[in-house]
Amino acid sequence: MNLTLRMPLKLLNKANRAARAADQTLAEFLRQAILSQIDEAPKVPPAVVDKRRALAQAIEDSVTWPGLQARLRKLGYVLRAPGDNGRTGQPPLVLCTWPEEKPLVPLTRLGVSREDLTIKFASHFPGKPLERREGGDEQRAA
Repeated sequence: MNLTLRMPLKLLNKANRAARAADQTLAEFLRQAILSQIDEAPKVPPAVVDKRRALAQAIEDSVTWPGLQARLRKLGYVLRAPGDNGRTGQPPLVLCTWPEEKPLVPLTRLGVSREDLTIKFASHFPGKPLERREGGDEQRAA
């Protein structure tokens, strides 16, 4: 497989000199440089992998919104809908800690969208957005 790279001439010259000094071709030198960076890349800790796996399983096993929330609460999480802040469309759901309800990440970062779950459960996410819940009397049209 061939690869074309665009790089400043100074960088290319430095890479060529370093490759010659290491008695390697430029291609070999670049492969080694890339591999060394990949090996040093931060690994996802096993605990995070386990949590993501448990969240994915909770989503997969659920057939209703309340069922999903119950499974998530057992794991120490809950889904919340952020306020729309004047945007059109539905903002992504947010995974929060339970019972503190501290926002962690948008659900989409876990590879699942609000729309995916709306289709799966054949209903919209229940409840009002967080800012409206706290705001009091405002009602949102259905």
